[in-house]
Amino acid sequence: MKREVAIEKIYAEREKFIIIGLTGRTGAGCTTVSNILGTEKFSDLNLREPKTTSFETNEQRKYQIVYNYIEQHWNSFFRISMTDVIFSFIIQFEYEVLFDELNKIIGEDLSEKIKNELEQKYSNIVAEYSYLHDEVSKIYKENSVLNRSNENDLSIAYDILIRLGSIQSKFRCIMNNNIYIDADRSTPVSTFTHCLQEFGNRIRDHGDITVGSGFSGVHMFALASRANDFIKAVKTVNRGNDQPTFICLDAIRSPYEATYFQDRYSSFYLVAVSTDDEERVRRLGEKLSREQIKALDKKEYPRKLKGESKFTNQDIGACVQLADIYLYNPYESTKEKYFVTESLIKYITLIKHPGLITPTSVERCMQIAYNAKLNSGCLSRQVGAVITDSHFSIKAVGWNSVAEGQVPCNLRNAENYLVNKDRDSFSTFEIEDKEFVEHMHQKYKNRTTLSTLKGRLCPYCFKDEYEEITGQNNQVHTRSLHAEENAFLQIVKYGGEGIQGGKLFTSASSCVLCSKKAFQLGIRDIYYIDPYPDIATSHILSFGKDKSRCPKCHLFFGAIGRAYTCLYTQRIAIKDELSCLY
Repeated sequence: MKREVAIEKIYAEREKFIIIGLTGRTGAGCTTVSNILGTEKFSDLNLREPKTTSFETNEQRKYQIVYNYIEQHWNSFFRISMTDVIFSFIIQFEYEVLFDELNKIIGEDLSEKIKNELEQKYSNIVAEYSYLHDEVSKIYKENSVLNRSNENDLSIAYDILIRLGSIQSKFRCIMNNNIYIDADRSTPVSTFTHCLQEFGNRIRDHGDITVGSGFSGVHMFALASRANDFIKAVKTVNRGNDQPTFICLDAIRSPYEATYFQDRYSSFYLVAVSTDDEERVRRLGEKLSREQIKALDKKEYPRKLKGESKFTNQDIGACVQLADIYLYNPYESTKEKYFVTESLIKYITLIKHPGLITPTSVERCMQIAYNAKLNSGCLSRQVGAVITDSHFSIKAVGWNSVAEGQVPCNLRNAENYLVNKDRDSFSTFEIEDKEFVEHMHQKYKNRTTLSTLKGRLCPYCFKDEYEEITGQNNQVHTRSLHAEENAFLQIVKYGGEGIQGGKLFTSASSCVLCSKKAFQLGIRDIYYIDPYPDIATSHILSFGKDKSRCPKCHLFFGAIGRAYTCLYTQRIAIKDELSCLY
């Protein structure tokens, strides 16, 4: 039927090419999700048979729709590991050069011990390394740029990618048997992970694994670009075999690498995998000590990166904030990961066939919180919040910003402050306090950045400036209300009804101050995306003799932002689609 062909054409691109980028903290479950995506046969997925009668919820009915569709349209994903991508930069250097660089990171004794054990256990390791080095040298010549229009070079890149996993796993095995004691923290850490993280930082810093001459500013996308080379190689080989290309990119740890792919591919979705922190620590505790877990968290989830490290170091927290889809990977007593598998299959189905089912109530409310955060004038972080009653009916929306009638921080210009101190934009304190005025003139008057911003404003954070003067550190100095606080106050301001037993949605997670307000107001459920680095849950939300009054905290899982719109917007009305098929 010609109409059937037309319907297939509507969804054809999504049946040919999809990229799933994974991000998340170690122990959350990125490897688990990657393995699920790599499952060859639909029958091998750990999926429960859907109900056909006696449905208890509409979500069960949706699951039946998803199951029936994906059973007919399942494709396994080709896995590209960012570890393999880093290793492709490593093998651009001779074998001996690699160990010279390892000497600088972990010391000569440990490096020599690893080298000897590698060659003893894997007698062909030098030849294997040299072969890959020669192959990489053929295609990465001037400026380490691959000629993506040359199918022979792409074929070589594909062959390199297939072989990289084997050689890096051999290095991983030997290096992790030789624990490195971190000089800064005196903590034993995974030698392989420690070295790969350092090499990754160097590649983003100046383009290769050597110590280098310092930050260049032009190589922050080097790893992403190399991963894209491999994507092009896989796509070219599959096209020659008349096969679709579905790629799992595991695991993205730099927010700029995430945006690199979001900007280039409409078919790219960043998926953040999360679990409750207690469960994550339990999983890691099977192999790592508490001290090692803390050291790992500090590396992966830095409180605040400054200067050049913002562009070179991994920051999983920032990646999570950019995610299109959130998956929750809870504790399950059996090896079958039913919950996360069913969630993942749902979104793969919607990527292939947008609009097949509708969003959940939780997704709908969190999407509004996500949209609300874009109103924030905060210079550090935009956060949105939504408050509903117990039935998900929205009662208030808020975002972190200054009180109504005041000028948001992103609209106040330090250059204007120096020139005229507009009283509508700047407070009496800022204009009249001598110490503050002197500080601002000293800091901004002769700054070359004011003349090199290329049309941008130069706003400043009052909290940062004030604390720089006083040496204090207290969030009370911020000009902004928190998003949750703002939403609570909207209800009071306009005489709304009570919200006891209601729900709070936040695009971050509630701090101690907002958690106290939520508890006092009788909020029963708090849905959040990213844990705030404080003690709100253990100190406020789970405290009290009557535990029934404590709000339940839920890690959000679902689609958000552009993905929410893309996945839930029908390409053609369901009635019209069906009429064309029978």
